[in-house]
Amino acid sequence: MDSHMLDCSWRDLAKLLDDNGGAVFIAHSDRFKANVAALREAFESRYRNIGIGYSYKTNHLPKLCIAADELGLYAEVVSGTEFEIALALGVTGERILFNGPVKANSELKAAFAHGALVNVDSLSEARQVAELASEQKRAVKVGLRCNLDLTWKDRESRFGLSETSGELDEAWRILNAVESISIEGLHCHTSFDRSAKSYGKRIAKLIEIADRLFNEEAPRFLDIGGGLCGPMSAELREQFATPPPTFEEYAESICDPIVRRYGADGPELILEPGVGLLGNVFDYAYRVEHVKKIGSKFFAVTSGASHHIKIVPNTFNLPTSLLKSPETGGTGRVGANVDIAGYTCLEHDVIYRDFAQALARGDILVSKSVGAYSMVSSPDFIRTSPPVFERSGSEWKELRKKQSTISYLSQFNW
Repeated sequence: MDSHMLDCSWRDLAKLLDDNGGAVFIAHSDRFKANVAALREAFESRYRNIGIGYSYKTNHLPKLCIAADELGLYAEVVSGTEFEIALALGVTGERILFNGPVKANSELKAAFAHGALVNVDSLSEARQVAELASEQKRAVKVGLRCNLDLTWKDRESRFGLSETSGELDEAWRILNAVESISIEGLHCHTSFDRSAKSYGKRIAKLIEIADRLFNEEAPRFLDIGGGLCGPMSAELREQFATPPPTFEEYAESICDPIVRRYGADGPELILEPGVGLLGNVFDYAYRVEHVKKIGSKFFAVTSGASHHIKIVPNTFNLPTSLLKSPETGGTGRVGANVDIAGYTCLEHDVIYRDFAQALARGDILVSKSVGAYSMVSSPDFIRTSPPVFERSGSEWKELRKKQSTISYLSQFNW
């Protein structure tokens, strides 16, 4: 077992899987808190005014959302649903950042009423916000999401207000003309390039735009968005074409330009690192159900599924540990270089290619670094989405129930 392996036996996990449909997510809230502390230390050692947004779209497990609020993080939401989740969990409106490309009138009115910050994504949304804000008696706080012209490897992001097309300036003009609106800062986000160097370019461009729009007065905030890489095992790091940056490398690249322009305590620098804070916070446990050999290739068919943990198709093999079943007695073990497949009827449902160790029916596999976009994106496809547990001493604490067939069917009318 490696240093991040669960402190439990095969029998502990076997019972958990038996009771919960064969696959479970396992949360590690201590890792999340450690990641927040490491991110803060890296940035606050270089720049004092740091804010961190917790990305609800990346993982809205209530225990983690509450922990984020207790740690002083903003709730970063991209829908009315996520906004309501944050309020229901006790987050005050002033601690909510409302992002995303589509916001209904009712959602915007709720955001205004609770004092949330709304980052405007398009020119038509600027008009929508201006019209609604004109009816408000209290100040409406907004930011502008900027579409930065930084030649993202010949790709165009569809998000934000473009400076080159003139829509950014027009949105500024429309919003600035409404007395109740306070334009507080600038936002940007893209995951096209996760290098530390690219983040230095982003903050430099935001500072340039801020100097022009705010007449060289400091905005209240500059939001660099997310997309940052976070702590990961050597096994996963080695699969990247270039080494993923550390928090310290990101902090140096981002903070140096802002310190040069504003000193050590200028506008609030907001970070929204979903994957960076959450990637290593979940594991995924599942069981080998069958093993087979087809031609010269070995396959293991499991109770897991790739769509639970590989929301965005990629070629990465997530670090995966094996707990051998004591019940096989060494019989039926096949491999090595086994393709680990899921329970679905889809050819592409492969969780891990060329697993080095031989496998047998009853073995348990634990895939790591699945905390981002897994639980929130898993569909009820063939089987309902897995539950979430956390290990507490020698016991399992259920953090999200597996939806039963009856509760699933209750959503339908017939």
